[in-house]
Amino acid sequence: MKNIYLLALLPLFLASCNSRNSAIPLSKIDTERKQIAQNFAETFLKKCAEEDYSAFQNFKISKGFERQLVSDSLQKYCQAIVRRNGKVTFEGLVSVDTRNSPKDFLDVFNFKLKAEKSAAPVYLHLGMYRDQNYVEKPLYFSADEHYYETIRKKYYKK
Repeated sequence: MKNIYLLALLPLFLASCNSRNSAIPLSKIDTERKQIAQNFAETFLKKCAEEDYSAFQNFKISKGFERQLVSDSLQKYCQAIVRRNGKVTFEGLVSVDTRNSPKDFLDVFNFKLKAEKSAAPVYLHLGMYRDQNYVEKPLYFSADEHYYETIRKKYYKK
């Protein structure tokens, strides 16, 4: 009798063990979405390099994220990037990650950067809603290519 219960619970256990995140092939991402994300990332890095802390123009940015991109916080963020990485140059889109639940919500675009102070590549992670291509958090720099792997390492240390 116990064996039957164990066999019945086994699929539930295995279903809960699957990954919460998955990578989307770049070929399945719309060219317009890739272009919007890449343009925003390049514009952000250019603003930091030129110390231009004005508002972003011609981008759909979520209201919550837009509040964090005001000139004061943008200046502090850019200064922290320069302090940590030195001069940063944009290399291109590497991958796109998404959460498996909830589906069709937010994709994280991962861009490879070359940092002056580091021999290893640095990655910029940028979020974008699938609905109407609004740019959203995260705007995060890390040494890992995949954003969700970075967060897992940061918060779930063993």
